Amino acid sequence: MAATESRPEAAVDSTTFVTAMTHLYRGEMNRLTVWRQRLDVTTNWAVILTTALSTFALGTADVPHYTLLLGLALIAFSITIEGRRYRRLHHTKWRVYLLENGFFAELLDRGRDSTPDWRRLLAADLRQTHFQISRLLAVRVRLRRNYLMLIYFLAAAWLVKLYIHPTNADSLPVLFSRLHIGDLFPSWLVGLIALVFLIAVTALALSCPPAERLEDWAGRDGQVRNRRTQA
Repeated sequence: MAATESRPEAAVDSTTFVTAMTHLYRGEMNRLTVWRQRLDVTTNWAVILTTALSTFALGTADVPHYTLLLGLALIAFSITIEGRRYRRLHHTKWRVYLLENGFFAELLDRGRDSTPDWRRLLAADLRQTHFQISRLLAVRVRLRRNYLMLIYFLAAAWLVKLYIHPTNADSLPVLFSRLHIGDLFPSWLVGLIALVFLIAVTALALSCPPAERLEDWAGRDGQVRNRRTQA
């Protein structure tokens, strides 16, 4: 059986190719806007939740302190949702970059280098989506960008709640004795879980590269060109 002949690539300035790429670019820009809006909605709800819970818990002594711990759990749940949305947003930004730097930049200035193999990369991704970052990395990015400060704020409100209600604690042992949640969770267990959680989120956030570096595809392309030139 004869081998299948590969089809020649369409010229960048052909009418069919330009029309197809223009519609694809418009679709990707719309998708970019939608995911950015969804990202903002999640963050706004997390800020509202943090403010409302802190005000509610600190406003009266009848509210138990573990209400703020439930708030921390809800914030952690929000981070997972936002991480998934940021992963989609990051991927769409990458597609838009390929189109802008590969297609439109080539039309405007053919003397400059564009993204290497942008057609092949985009075609492969259209056939089967390949995310540029993992789910964990996406969560860490959003944790570093917004949520770490919200977690710290809720943790500080929790400690203030423990200190002032029902009366001001006059010593650390008294403060520590208030950590328990009924007869189900003793004080030492609650304190240990809270401490491990704060250390874990801090380490995940501080060890994560900034979003600007993860979205610096132009820098990555430059490194690829340099390696090819040296080879």
